[in-house]
Amino acid sequence: MQSNTVRWGVLGYARIARLNAIPAMQRAGNAELAAIASRDPAKLAECAGQFPLARLHLKYEDLLADPDVDAIYVPLPNSLHKEWSIAALRAGKHVLCEKPLGMNAAEAREMAAVSRDTGKLLMEAFMYRYTDRMQRVREVIDSDVLGPLRHINASFRFFLDRPNTIKAKPELGGGALYDVGCYPVNLLGLLTGEVPVRCEAVTEMELGVDVNLSALMQYDSGLIANIHCGFNAHGRMHAEVIGTLGVLEIADTFLDAAGDIKLHTKEGTRSIAVAESDRYGAEFRDFSAAILEGREPLLSLDETIRNLEVLDMIRASLNRKG
Repeated sequence: MQSNTVRWGVLGYARIARLNAIPAMQRAGNAELAAIASRDPAKLAECAGQFPLARLHLKYEDLLADPDVDAIYVPLPNSLHKEWSIAALRAGKHVLCEKPLGMNAAEAREMAAVSRDTGKLLMEAFMYRYTDRMQRVREVIDSDVLGPLRHINASFRFFLDRPNTIKAKPELGGGALYDVGCYPVNLLGLLTGEVPVRCEAVTEMELGVDVNLSALMQYDSGLIANIHCGFNAHGRMHAEVIGTLGVLEIADTFLDAAGDIKLHTKEGTRSIAVAESDRYGAEFRDFSAAILEGREPLLSLDETIRNLEVLDMIRASLNRKG
């Protein structure tokens, strides 16, 4: 490995890898695409045309054994995250794995233990955390201008119209909660640093996956929060954080576009400008820098496990209702 560059392998030529992750590696400045693995020969042929300098592997195992790869990006279906992330860690590679890191908190704890045992970094790829929007949100929360928090409302939904998508396959870990609901849950963790003490959820199911889900949660402090996610109606991405002294409205919560967030207090309404960001590029830049500098990346495994504990609570609430 060059002293200033991390050589990346991509484990599965998924849509998010092709459209977002690989271009981000090429923008990061301290990362380079070294190799791609796909079990689909047609996809590898497409790779050869799109990324002619990358080595191509038909077997995932061959990518993990590639001595010229330092880190692995895992965009596989959710149900395969644990198996292949652990395999990559044990092969001596650092791992950036798409969200959710595992199907439940127990899987994430097992993955974290392997990361510790191997001394290789593992991080869940919540790219929105690298935006200027989230930096401005953190500044507002840390200023205490809102006072003690009493309610948080966060939604992320879109209309899913792609046929035969893994998002609609229960055996692959599909469903709205795993795909987009995990973002509002992660935001709650960022804002509260806690796991709720109570959770009640309702959902609408189609073909074995949740396509419309809401969950209501209560915290030790008395804070009540609700998240909403779905695949079966018009898109919505918005959050509001309500305290005793003010309200923060966060439009386009998980995007990296320019815009503003709005702060409402007794003094009136103030717009706080948000700069355009490169969330995927910043994510790969930070994780690559963490490898090169021997430090931890932005998102800790403790936080990932905490967030998956909340997803577990939501699923357990649904299971109680039969």
